[in-house]
Amino acid sequence: NPIFLTRPSSDLSVLLPGAEVRAGTLDNPSALEVADVDTLIYCASMGFGHIPALLAHIEKTSPIRRAVFISTTAIFTTLHAASRGPRQAAEAAVEASALDWTILRPTMIYGTARDRNISRLLGFLRRWPIFPLCGNALWQPIHVEDLADAVISALDEPHTIHHAYNLAGAEALPFSELVRTAASAVNRQVLLVPVPLQAALIAARLTGIVRQEQVRRLAEDKAFSFAEAARDFGFAPRTFAAGVALEARLLGLAGDRRAQRS
Repeated sequence: NPIFLTRPSSDLSVLLPGAEVRAGTLDNPSALEVADVDTLIYCASMGFGHIPALLAHIEKTSPIRRAVFISTTAIFTTLHAASRGPRQAAEAAVEASALDWTILRPTMIYGTARDRNISRLLGFLRRWPIFPLCGNALWQPIHVEDLADAVISALDEPHTIHHAYNLAGAEALPFSELVRTAASAVNRQVLLVPVPLQAALIAARLTGIVRQEQVRRLAEDKAFSFAEAARDFGFAPRTFAAGVALEARLLGLAGDRRAQRS
């Protein structure tokens, strides 16, 4: 039976009723109860330096052999992101461990109100018919259910042991097309207004609403092949159009055009 490690502040309502829960924190891995655990799915961020101490604790106290770690394609950014180094070091520590590991690197994850990206985009487009477009780089977000399916499939497939896989949505979209697709999901006709990158950087610095690093990421392509995942464990993600339409309905934002005209 699965055991969920949660922080004391975690929202347990998202877990299945009756799920076994153990409270703890990765800041103190030596206190984690893992002596009766044989398989690990690590879905916390790998960018905060927790991995080496956790691996040491597992090797000393747990029978865990099989493990799937969820990393991110953000390790490939060309920007000087503070989290890139710790994430790369975490992956290296996993690869050097004695575990039968698999690393999955999703692109931006969406699909619920908790994604903090596409859900906000949908809410904005539902309210406003004009959207500022800063750059037109390629985006390839992955639906959360496709990522969950990938975790289970990779865990069950021995070929994935000691391999890392990039996971993304079905196709890479220019950001303008992604915004138009999201607007269609909430039944909006949207006017895209180009904004120069430098102007967006100045606005970010003056307002503090977003970090300049986030603005620069808008101009960086975030498209990745998932051919190896498709070959080794049958990864077949949905299109963004299908996924964002599902999220819009989930969030109650789909609406209809007649309601918008009234």
